[in-house]
Amino acid sequence: FGVAAESDLWYGNALRFDGGTDSLRLNLYKPVGDGQLERPLVVAVHGGGFTGGHRNDLNGYCSQLASMGWSCATISYRLGFYGTVLFQPPWAYDPHEVRRAIFRAAQDAKGAVRFLKGRHAQDSTSTTNVLLLGFSAGAITALHATYLDQPAEKPASASAIADVQHLFTFYPRPDLGDFDGTLNTGEFDASVIGVVGMYGGLLDTAMIDSPDGPALYTYHQTGDPIVACGHDRPYWGIGLGVPDNYPYLFGSCAIAPYAEQLGFTPGHYHSTIHAGNAHEVHDPSAIMTESAQWMRDLFCLPTPVSAIAVTQPRLDVRPVPSAGVIT
Repeated sequence: FGVAAESDLWYGNALRFDGGTDSLRLNLYKPVGDGQLERPLVVAVHGGGFTGGHRNDLNGYCSQLASMGWSCATISYRLGFYGTVLFQPPWAYDPHEVRRAIFRAAQDAKGAVRFLKGRHAQDSTSTTNVLLLGFSAGAITALHATYLDQPAEKPASASAIADVQHLFTFYPRPDLGDFDGTLNTGEFDASVIGVVGMYGGLLDTAMIDSPDGPALYTYHQTGDPIVACGHDRPYWGIGLGVPDNYPYLFGSCAIAPYAEQLGFTPGHYHSTIHAGNAHEVHDPSAIMTESAQWMRDLFCLPTPVSAIAVTQPRLDVRPVPSAGVIT
């Protein structure tokens, strides 16, 4: 299909780590001529270590998905955290700073999901077939926006904690509020049917608390030096003191045994682990095809039919398994 794009759509304002205000925006890509009134929606989150990157980094990705019949939004979210007295990020003042950055980003992603659900009629998008997807810090954000859904799961770091002290200057760290945030609350919630995490991680696998919850797709290279595939601090492979004040994350290799033990519904969990040592996708075309098909299978389910006695002239088969003749 052809693709139509809307750029710089404002979905809310939120307080930055330093007390300023961010105007949060997104770019939305939709197919043209598909004739669909409830397109599936992907909300994509860029990477950048919670200090850099931009939503425009995923414009090409969203445009490609839109050409395949999806709607795809690439979002901005709050970036930044306090560095040490001597070094700016990626060095962190303490482990609380990165946890707070993850929490703020997840709040923003939830707000973006609710914003897009709220304009579903305008965009001809579904309010149920909605998925989150992210790369690196964006995957960390997407995973927490999906699975951080209980008040008890709010990290203690996201509450009011001690100030950051740089020499004689003190910077307050107030309570960050509810895990859902305050953006676009109302008619629609921020729930999604699944999440795709490309070389991301979770603060705690216990956030995935049910095999019947949102479906999960993860991708990782085994020796990723930035976000470990196993259980380690970000930048573990870089050293130079950068990882010292980062919290431990569970990467795809560490999530896998937990997810398998939890017992996801068949088709609702998939992990692709590649033997490599890079913080990237080793074959972008193949992994995009694989992940898109996995997402599609969540709502394009096969319809098993054995023998049906037809007593009426019309037979409705749902979900529709074919665009052609059904015999």
